[in-house]
Amino acid sequence: MTRVLVLRAQGKVRPLHVQGIDIIQIPVIKTVPNENVIKNLQSISADYVVVMSTVVVKYVGDALRQLGRNAKVVGVGPRTCEEVEKLGIKCEIPSEFSSQGIVNFMSKLPQGRVVILRSTKGNDYLGSELRRAGHQVIEYRVYDVEVDAINAAIACKLLNYVDYVVFMSPMTYRALKDCDKDLLRRKTVIAIGRTTASEISRYGINAIIPGEYTYDGVINLLIKSLNYYQ
Repeated sequence: MTRVLVLRAQGKVRPLHVQGIDIIQIPVIKTVPNENVIKNLQSISADYVVVMSTVVVKYVGDALRQLGRNAKVVGVGPRTCEEVEKLGIKCEIPSEFSSQGIVNFMSKLPQGRVVILRSTKGNDYLGSELRRAGHQVIEYRVYDVEVDAINAAIACKLLNYVDYVVFMSPMTYRALKDCDKDLLRRKTVIAIGRTTASEISRYGINAIIPGEYTYDGVINLLIKSLNYYQ
């Protein structure tokens, strides 16, 4: 049986069964809310609100419900928008589920005040590109991301026993920075999207990317890859 190691954030693990594939999910990063930032969200207004993860919705649901009354809400992907819409707010999704996709989507909209809700990690690409497009941008780093050292060590051990390794964010790769890189290079590595693949490539490891930057996209890529080698 093919064994797949999926590296995720805490709270993102969900049951998944695919015939012929043994999927092991390890939460190698954990999130910590930024309480001071969250309090400030109660008094802001915007024309657009960009939500960069389901974790954002978890921490700022009430503030997001208020913001969504008068602003267009854009989610980075379908799972994020599902969580937003549970609050009774309409949520729009770009055609590519990434920062680049949001930039492409919002460059066609009238210029306005954009509030980005995200983690403390990641680059400044989204904010800088939206400013370049003429939007007024304010970023709120709603939560921090930390490595779960114990789970990361377990994941490093598991590399010896799996065929595929899936990284669901750049930070999940950084969590394994102390693992055996030569061992990882001998595995088939999958990155959830271009940003994650770029992070991995900095260390000389090539990753393949699904056509859709979602967990379902990863599973479809796995199935296609397995069928190819059969």
